[in-house]
Amino acid sequence: MLAGVGPLSSTAVAAPAFATSAADAGALGPWAPSVPLTDGTSIQSVLDVRAARNGAVVALWNRLPSDHSKRELVVSVRPAGSAVWGVPHVLTTTGNERGNADLVVGADGSVTAAWVEYPSDAPPYEDKPGAAFRMSVLAAGATTWSAPSDIVTDPDNIQGGKLAGSPSGRLVAVWRHNSDRSSELYASVREAPGQAWSEPARLDEQPVGEVLFSDPELVYSDRGTATVAFTQYSANKSEIKVVDRVGEGPGWSEPVTVSDPKAHASIPTLTLGQDGRAALLWTAWGTSEGDRTQMFAGRPAGSTAWTAEEPVTGFDTGGWRKAVVGPEGDVTVLGVVYTEGSSFHALTTTRSAATSNWSAVTTLSTGYVAEDQFDLAVGPDGSAHAVWTQAAGTSRGLMASSRVNGAWSAAPTPLSTAAYAIGHITVGGDNRPVAVWTDATGDYTSQVRTATTAAVPDKPVPKWRDFSGDGKGDLLALTSGGVLTVRTGTGTGDLRTGASATGWPATSTVVPFGDLSADGCNDVLVRSSAGVLTRYAGSCGKAFVPNGTRLTIGSGWQIYNVLSAPGDLTGDGRTDLVARTPDGELWRYADDGKGKLTARVKIGNGWKIYNTLVGVGDLNGDKHGDLLARDTAGVLWRYDGTGKGAFAARTRIGGGWQGYNSLASVGDITGDGKADLVARDAAGVLWRYDGTGKGLFGYRTRIGGGWQMYKTLS
Repeated sequence: MLAGVGPLSSTAVAAPAFATSAADAGALGPWAPSVPLTDGTSIQSVLDVRAARNGAVVALWNRLPSDHSKRELVVSVRPAGSAVWGVPHVLTTTGNERGNADLVVGADGSVTAAWVEYPSDAPPYEDKPGAAFRMSVLAAGATTWSAPSDIVTDPDNIQGGKLAGSPSGRLVAVWRHNSDRSSELYASVREAPGQAWSEPARLDEQPVGEVLFSDPELVYSDRGTATVAFTQYSANKSEIKVVDRVGEGPGWSEPVTVSDPKAHASIPTLTLGQDGRAALLWTAWGTSEGDRTQMFAGRPAGSTAWTAEEPVTGFDTGGWRKAVVGPEGDVTVLGVVYTEGSSFHALTTTRSAATSNWSAVTTLSTGYVAEDQFDLAVGPDGSAHAVWTQAAGTSRGLMASSRVNGAWSAAPTPLSTAAYAIGHITVGGDNRPVAVWTDATGDYTSQVRTATTAAVPDKPVPKWRDFSGDGKGDLLALTSGGVLTVRTGTGTGDLRTGASATGWPATSTVVPFGDLSADGCNDVLVRSSAGVLTRYAGSCGKAFVPNGTRLTIGSGWQIYNVLSAPGDLTGDGRTDLVARTPDGELWRYADDGKGKLTARVKIGNGWKIYNTLVGVGDLNGDKHGDLLARDTAGVLWRYDGTGKGAFAARTRIGGGWQGYNSLASVGDITGDGKADLVARDAAGVLWRYDGTGKGLFGYRTRIGGGWQMYKTLS
């Protein structure tokens, strides 16, 4: 018996790497009515909203009485899988609302609130020396916040404090300190829970003379690299500089100038993608007055080297912007730009990671937008979501727009039509956007409200091997010239020519798959000659095109000489993948239900005795996927899926199959509800073997000749 779980061979090659992204964006439901998180009797100001990695959503805001006698920093949590927000929790109370605050999502699934407060301040608005940079943690899976703790205190001042990392591991804090007409930038590191914060380290070059710095921008990658970006202002110039702390290295690097030293640069925006790719944007001023351009530089995951700066197409004015990096590395920018002869509008553009080109600028707003009153978020599925405050008559309501499958909403959705509304947006674990905002309820009162989009009903699982959407099985055929065609089943046993597309490398390995993206259409996996595995979303009748909706699964898949989808192996109703190494190890990759594949599981050794493996769906009627294997003597064997992720002992189907140079699953092409098989002989004749539904096949039937035109059939 070849099947079954065995020990990992000491000569096994490394597992392929996965991209840290999920499925492409599916359908998006309409926005549901908003609900209040607070009453409307005090002054509320939303500061931040973030989604934790476990799917919970956290909102942070200031709450003040009408006389501004104190500031309460408040958080509320919507648990993962719930539509109900928890009771607001007060993190701290201070004399006034001076000091920034925001939320940080850790790689361990935690959420940290970090803020700067001034304990010596007296209400209202009496600023006195003395500052503390503090934090409180909602640990992964916890329901209560930790007591506030000090990161650093200063007898003078702290401004622009930022925190990154994970409370269960390394944390990095950065901040700015002003002194007379100069300023300094500092950082402190806590290497592990329970350890003390390090002595503050100076991040800037400690220049001589009057030099000022902007508040620092901070990101922290899952690989342990902390990156800080800031503007350095001096008498004659301003530059964007970056410093890094790599892993457990000796300390911080020397500042590196990223912007063109011939131009004046300021207002940096630094952001990090899900796979570790970083994007840095800033405003550059030329020699002529009013000559402003938004600039961009990127950095690959694991690198500290930035690309040469380039302009952001269409953003020639303005300095307020948001930027996000999607799962494929695409950079989307949202900003407010003044259109000559018109008004200030919210505009967006996206830089393709594949082509390095910026898309045409899209105007999202339909009225005047204030420069700094907008927000942008991207989901694990690549969908982008924006909110902004837009003037309409005497009110300034909150508007929303979403980009799904590459297209922004045809018209923005008004989330609030209050006299004044300003808010933030994030994306929950279900890939649905969540907006939290402040609505004015009176001259000196306001209310925090929230809304999300309605859930989209699950689409029915498509039929096995049906790519045309007609309920019948199909065959994928690739020519040496790079044409990929869906040969559609007729339901009477024949295969017609369906949708096709050119431009596919003839070296591609095409693997018909199930509905990995859960959009109601079967997908296809394609491995490049470099070993990169990509999922191309099906569209139920349209051709698979090389530049279509796709998701990079990961690299390193060249270690396998067979990739095949046998159907559902694990009993969850979703299609799974098997992969064989040249040494004969068989591995299973399961559909994780979120658009990705799980980590591999070894399910057997000794499979190198077969020259062909074909996943054929449910051949024996037990609802589990099965696998056919042909040995070098031409004997065809069936391995029944157990529904527990492995295969039962093999069953001999018959001999004489060495006469075929291709065997392929086609699903049901005869209309009897049973999975069929096709086989091509050396003369290019294609034969059909009708499945009996009991694990065997009937006599062969000739479909037609000329099939040698295809390099591969799958």
